[in-house]
Amino acid sequence: MHLRIAEIVNRLKLDTDYISSGNCVDFSPVNGKEIASFPFHDSEQVLKAVERSVHAYEEWRYVSPDGRAALIRAFGEELRANADDLAQLIVVETGKIREDALTEIRKSIDVCNYVSGLPQRLTGVSAPTESSNLSLLETWLPIGPVAIITSFNLPLRVWTMHAMLALACGNSVVWRPSRKTVLTAFAANSLLRRAMAKVDSDCPEYLSQFVVCGHEDAVILADNPGIALLCATGSPAMARTMVGKTGMRMGRSLVALGGNNSAIITPDADIDLAVRHLVKSTIVDCGQRCTSLQRLFCHSSVYDEVIEKLKRGLELIYVNSPFERRTEIGPLIDKEAYDNMRLALEGAENEGGKVFGGQRLMIGNYDNAYYVHPALAEMPEQTGTVKTELLAPVLFAMKYDDLSEAIKKINDVPQSLISCIFSNNVKETGYFSSIRGVMSNVATVNAGSVGYDLVAMFGNRRNGGSSAAEPWRSYMQSKTCLVNYNF
Repeated sequence: MHLRIAEIVNRLKLDTDYISSGNCVDFSPVNGKEIASFPFHDSEQVLKAVERSVHAYEEWRYVSPDGRAALIRAFGEELRANADDLAQLIVVETGKIREDALTEIRKSIDVCNYVSGLPQRLTGVSAPTESSNLSLLETWLPIGPVAIITSFNLPLRVWTMHAMLALACGNSVVWRPSRKTVLTAFAANSLLRRAMAKVDSDCPEYLSQFVVCGHEDAVILADNPGIALLCATGSPAMARTMVGKTGMRMGRSLVALGGNNSAIITPDADIDLAVRHLVKSTIVDCGQRCTSLQRLFCHSSVYDEVIEKLKRGLELIYVNSPFERRTEIGPLIDKEAYDNMRLALEGAENEGGKVFGGQRLMIGNYDNAYYVHPALAEMPEQTGTVKTELLAPVLFAMKYDDLSEAIKKINDVPQSLISCIFSNNVKETGYFSSIRGVMSNVATVNAGSVGYDLVAMFGNRRNGGSSAAEPWRSYMQSKTCLVNYNF
């Protein structure tokens, strides 16, 4: 593994001294071994990063829309040119299978392609007033330095989304990545700095920075008035602290939290289609995405058929090292994730559930790597264990007889970002998607919960967020100008 990392680092032309000289150790979930070590930033260094970001913002805000777009296009080109090496890095650091890692990079490039056209479209409106010879003009201004906190499960894509939107709007960026995926963050930020050097856009030196710190020092980003917007992706527990600190100083935050997603299978569903989507949505990234599926409500008339097909589908999933071509599911990120999965399955059994699968698999005799078989838990009702978000390949299945009651149970969990229904009955799908139906951020019909990450991350009614149609508004502030043209 060390040799593989060294080869990737050399091809990406990263600073080898920086990634091997610190006290923040980075481990690979593939084999549980150390792959890098980074300097740990203390509170003074975090404060210094914010100060530098403020100065960078004061310069970058005046750069023309063409200049901002040029930087974003250049970064997209860097991602495209180094896609294979970045994918390998993500595989090593997160345990994703290679195809999922490449998909994350491709969609990050898509973000760059989309956002590069934004600077020329940041327009306001003009409107008449109730008085004559007066008009109102709305303009949009950069908001200031943006702090981005990301989790391990999408180590590149979430930051790319927030950072490119922030840069397009004229803001600077401070990134605090998960301590489990620092190497990917360092590589991505290095590629952005390389893009900055290639474009003639007067890019400030500290336009984009990243800090490696613990939770206590990360709170500085939320509490510092120099940070205009806090973008956080992770657990609700983390957000309560960070968003609370931001709110205390009347700051702004954009968060995407949780992901206890659900699906409904009705009697009119295409069962085979549903099972394929359910299996994929349960196992993707070893169930460790905010868009992974966790709850299934199946009509009692088709319940037995669905459960048997789900068991067969999950039993055939090939679990192995993500470097094996046939592998469909890699390891959990660490021992804590495995312990949480084991405790959840024990809790399900104590609450009257029947568990199929979920056992740990020893791959390559790596004692510190945690490979598991996907699990299906048949539950008598939606218990406390089912309501608790679990980042693991576990699907809790329950019977229902009345569609409205199933939808109420879906809405009873505030972390639901995506809800799915499998049905060929237009009345059922219409009710599910309507104002009387699910209150999730995304509702899919005859489709699973994966592939819609960006839509879900633009906020949930309970998480706070922006419109997916105009996401840039969260990164800017409006100014209304009153013009009196009376003579």
